[in-house]
Amino acid sequence: MTSFNALGLADLDARSGGVEVTPSLDRGEGPSCRAETVRRITTVIGSLGSGGAERNLLRLSAALANRGYCVTLITTDPGIDDFYEVPASVSRFRAHPDAHLSCRWFDLLGQRRRQVALRRCLLETDPDLVISFLDTVNVAVLLALWRDRVPVIVSERIDPRFHAVGMRWAVLRGLTYPRASRVVLQTVDVLPWARSQWPRWKAESIPNPVVPGRSAAASLVPASASRTVISLGRLQPQKGFDLLIRAFAAVAGEFPGWELTIVGEGPERPALLRLAETLGVADRVHLTGVVKDPATALAGGDLFVFASRYEGFPNALAEAMSIGMPVISFDCPSGPSELIRHDVDGLLVPPQDVGALANAMRRLMPDAGERARLAARAPEVIERFDAEAIFDRWKRLADDVLRETA
Repeated sequence: MTSFNALGLADLDARSGGVEVTPSLDRGEGPSCRAETVRRITTVIGSLGSGGAERNLLRLSAALANRGYCVTLITTDPGIDDFYEVPASVSRFRAHPDAHLSCRWFDLLGQRRRQVALRRCLLETDPDLVISFLDTVNVAVLLALWRDRVPVIVSERIDPRFHAVGMRWAVLRGLTYPRASRVVLQTVDVLPWARSQWPRWKAESIPNPVVPGRSAAASLVPASASRTVISLGRLQPQKGFDLLIRAFAAVAGEFPGWELTIVGEGPERPALLRLAETLGVADRVHLTGVVKDPATALAGGDLFVFASRYEGFPNALAEAMSIGMPVISFDCPSGPSELIRHDVDGLLVPPQDVGALANAMRRLMPDAGERARLAARAPEVIERFDAEAIFDRWKRLADDVLRETA
């Protein structure tokens, strides 16, 4: 088993190893939190780029601040600009560039410098509790605070059964996660696996909240003759947009008035455009890039189709249902089956089965009444994943950990 000493990461101190540490925080606007009785929570993520994990950590930070905590949000990646606005109730700090993660594990001095800088950054916020999102960030935070008596809650934001992080990160996750006060997973599907594979993890499940959005009911009967299958997510293999394009191509000839719009950006854009060209649907497949308001983009569609190979908690699917869209989804591991009640508020098809996905689209694309029937029940997902109730679960978890480590 690889050890921390072998990686040069075990004994971290700002005065050790000849490492010079410059001030690690760029202070943003936020509350002063001067009251000594207020408990301080520091939340950590790589960036506030345009992702679901980023948006949900920001929502969680604001909700905890509204529940009486002094909350500071730290990002560790200096190369990504903020996509989301930080509310005034949350202090916004940016870690020094030396704290940015790197895959150059052979550069032990560089890794040591990063851990020292991240530790200094975290301790400058004087936290009673740290909450970290995303696997590699979680590992880095646990390593940085290895010698400090600061409780840490880490949260996996994607199904760890399928999401590869690389051998070294996987080893470090196995070594560091038992030190976490809690490991939060997003769906109950993953919880038994985590407890059996990693019995030392103090694992529990808290889903993402689903917040109300603008109704999409008007889009069910569009003013123009053209109608749209729409999807949303980062353009990467996990999201299965190649499978969606193949399914759309299989039915495109039967429904000439329909087009496919994919909202999002990512490294798979060139490959997806080539695939659409190869399948003869390039003029009917549109990649729009990132948008600030996904609900507005989704409301312009007539049918939402979700084709992920695997998920954590599918935020895009939840958002489409929350605004009253008819939805089809692969029943991929972890997520969609907790949101969709099959044939009640959406359709589930076998994972990665392009033919089954195409058949489900054939069922709904010509039938506005059936789309309206499913869409009418879809917003019930807001009640089933009520935001305030879920944020209260996070507060209870934070309170429990703080009591345990008092």
